[in-house]
Amino acid sequence: MTFGYRTVADSAVAPKDYSHVDQVVTLKKRETELKVHIPIVDDDEWEPDLDFYIELFDPNQINSETGVPERLKGDDTRCKVTILDEDFPGSLGFEVTDVRVPKNAQKVDVTIMRMEGADGTISCYIRTETLSEHVTPHSAVEFEDFLPRHERVTFVHGENEKTISINLVKTGEKESPIDQGKVFGEDPAAKQVAEGDDEESADEVCDVIFKVKLEKPEPQEVKISKKNVCLVTIVKGDDAEKQEDERQKLLEFYL
Repeated sequence: MTFGYRTVADSAVAPKDYSHVDQVVTLKKRETELKVHIPIVDDDEWEPDLDFYIELFDPNQINSETGVPERLKGDDTRCKVTILDEDFPGSLGFEVTDVRVPKNAQKVDVTIMRMEGADGTISCYIRTETLSEHVTPHSAVEFEDFLPRHERVTFVHGENEKTISINLVKTGEKESPIDQGKVFGEDPAAKQVAEGDDEESADEVCDVIFKVKLEKPEPQEVKISKKNVCLVTIVKGDDAEKQEDERQKLLEFYL
């Protein structure tokens, strides 16, 4: 008995995913089976499960339009093969979601972790934004407290961690009117008023916070973990205990 077998592409294609086979064989008398070997291409890139077919055909029945031998009739003359992908791209999230830096720091580092797999190249966007849409005493301001960033972060195959630096804006010390000696001169009363204003301003200084977010992972099978937001606190206030209480309330609200 003479017949042929061949592979037919579907979501899996040759030669990227498997080696194409097209052969004619003859079963001898008393032979009841034939084992077919189709080489599968193994790579490190994550892909969804892919399918292709192996079908039997009659080498003597040629399709007049395509010039290709006709498939043998019957439901059992075609076999679906699924290539299972055991490579997992992983998920992305911050190592920690709460970072504190002193007011004189030049930058803050945040670390992105790749978990639950490290196969293939994946990416996501990292973006800084203010604490809320409305201006609040605790909301850091772009270009006044930090320099905004919005860019793609790429992890190559096997890479499971990246550290991103965000530049901070150092607040310069303002010269008081008393030190200037130009507005109030030597008037004790005026000097006392100025000192009172300075004390009031100092009391109003508080820590400021901004957010760093992860979004738009690629390819679409990559997930962002629940640790997708990191709050960065720039410590400016002097009342550490009071500032920490207010900060914890904000963390509970935004994280």
